[in-house]
Amino acid sequence: MSLNYDAIDALTRKKYIPKLVDEFFKSTPLLVKLREKSQGYNGGPKIVQPLIYGELAHGKSYTFYDTLQYDQNVPISAAEFEPKNLVQPFIISRDEERRNSGSDTQVISLIESKMEIAKKSLTKMFATQLYGDGTGNSGKDLTGLKIAVSDAGVYGGINRSTYTWWRSRVDHNNGTPRELTLDLMLKMLINISEGADRPNLIVCSPKCWAVYHNLLVEEVTLTSEPAKEMANYGFQTLEFMGIPVVADPYAPDNTNNASMYFLNLTYLSLRHDSGTNFTSTPFRQADDMLARKKEILWSGNLTCSNCQRQGVIKDIDTSEWA
Repeated sequence: MSLNYDAIDALTRKKYIPKLVDEFFKSTPLLVKLREKSQGYNGGPKIVQPLIYGELAHGKSYTFYDTLQYDQNVPISAAEFEPKNLVQPFIISRDEERRNSGSDTQVISLIESKMEIAKKSLTKMFATQLYGDGTGNSGKDLTGLKIAVSDAGVYGGINRSTYTWWRSRVDHNNGTPRELTLDLMLKMLINISEGADRPNLIVCSPKCWAVYHNLLVEEVTLTSEPAKEMANYGFQTLEFMGIPVVADPYAPDNTNNASMYFLNLTYLSLRHDSGTNFTSTPFRQADDMLARKKEILWSGNLTCSNCQRQGVIKDIDTSEWA
């Protein structure tokens, strides 16, 4: 039998794309948590993200007929993010078609192997860009944590040199690797928390995670439900003040110089175009090869509504695990 591309297309849309998406969002700790905050929007040139920062003036006690004034003079009420487009091709060559056309079992095996490759490739591309600053591939990459959790630059159309409330907490050592300490971590936590409004995920590279592991003098027992949840997904998980500390293979660790992100996911959202959310195109003949192809498409961006509640410790020495 020959490959029936109409049937394969229907099968991939109904069965394999949903499976790919589910496994994709379970592949890294950051993607697991961002899935919970994924929000759609109905297209357009910009993703508008309302901001949560500061306080309105003139709130006060009053009695009887006091004259009350209400300050609604918030200079900037929303950030604007450019949608970014990601594509993952799915290609079946003429040779693969002929060699797997003998039975339904061969066809299914071919589709499953192609989907596994697509999932791994999509995960690596997406997860890597989530830690970037959006400048990769001539500015076409996702606007990730490198610029979202920063104290400089223009983010979401807002210049941090003008609006200091849009800065995150950044603890660095001018690019020179230094020892990670519990005091550094506690200082970061205190400075970006306000009561119960505090980070709910700490994420870093596996080597940085190992450095933190060696700081702990007692046997590690996970006590918080968020930490247990991360461990149940199979991620390397520790705790700091009840916050999960999780190893992410895509977190930055450049030449044994790592970063540890303290994220308040209440204010971070993975926004997607409702019409391009892991959408797949139909199979068609490729223009430049003897193959059939389809694409898995995603459009959107990572957005933040309160940068003051995010922080990063940079320049962590991980050379002992080189």
